[in-house]
Amino acid sequence: MTDQDPTAELKALTREHMRLVWQAAQMGSELNDEDRRTAEAMLGHPEYTHLWARLDQLTDAEITKDGTNPILHITMHAVIEKQIAGGEPPEVAQTVAALERSGLPHHEAVHRVASVLADEIWHVMHEKRPFDPVRYTARLAELLRFRPSRPKRPTRSTS
Repeated sequence: MTDQDPTAELKALTREHMRLVWQAAQMGSELNDEDRRTAEAMLGHPEYTHLWARLDQLTDAEITKDGTNPILHITMHAVIEKQIAGGEPPEVAQTVAALERSGLPHHEAVHRVASVLADEIWHVMHEKRPFDPVRYTARLAELLRFRPSRPKRPTRSTS
């Protein structure tokens, strides 16, 4: 056991794990389902590829860009993909499928669902309350009720 801050130790272990997942994916190694989902999410974000092999060497400031923590972002992707694959809760897969039917690419649909989950996790942490699966699924349903209007196509003049 070390005298290191447990939060710092967890952060270091998480970064090392993600670095190793990236390395294994780059070498074509076989990955378990969870690591495969993480690797797929990493590959789906080419804007972060310069980070993955160096996670253990970078500071928080060097990793976080424009207020986005790529490690958290990729983790949220993997969590949503796990919820889809496991069908738990079923509303996640249903919501992603409905968003895709409305024209969103899978990646963007996962982002929308992940934003709901991230918001729920934020409330759990800041309000010190348990995760509420009923609230989570209700918020997913709101994603389907509120769809930003698509820009209208310009009409051609007949004159």
